[in-house]
Amino acid sequence: MIQFNFEDKTVNLPTSWDEVTVAMFINPLFLSGDSLGLLAALADVPAEKLLNTTEDLTPYFDECLKFIKSDPQGWQRGAMTETLTVLDTVCTIPQNIELERFGQKVMFGQALANNKDNIYNALPTAIAIYLAPQIHPGDWAKRIPEIEAAVLSMSIDRVYSIGIFFLRVTAKYRSDGIAS
Repeated sequence: MIQFNFEDKTVNLPTSWDEVTVAMFINPLFLSGDSLGLLAALADVPAEKLLNTTEDLTPYFDECLKFIKSDPQGWQRGAMTETLTVLDTVCTIPQNIELERFGQKVMFGQALANNKDNIYNALPTAIAIYLAPQIHPGDWAKRIPEIEAAVLSMSIDRVYSIGIFFLRVTAKYRSDGIAS
């Protein structure tokens, strides 16, 4: 991480994909294709402030962007892990969501419908929904927001392949009308 102060705020910029959080990745500015938006999402600073600052932030952002330019999508090609640790619980990734709870499919279908403009926003929700019963067996449905918050702070390279797996499998249900 590169750390610097900007307008009375400490900014932490990632220098590798394992430092890019899920929250950064699903930020609409990150995915906008706009360079200033990408930098704003990585720095957690409003784009308008970056646009209008007179401070020279070039050295920080040049260093930050080296990893993006060198391997912009290498982490997306990674194989899905069989487990993921969330909230100190090692969870097994369900390989067949048809065997999971009906409520999970319905809840995730609703999350997809709520995020149809940016499907990546559903990644943390998918992971939270499908791993919640392993983390909080008794009251898993009520605890999804807590799990989702934990996933948002995780590195995108750890969870991307898992979230994409759930999105791809769920697409089948959407076409069948079950999860839409």
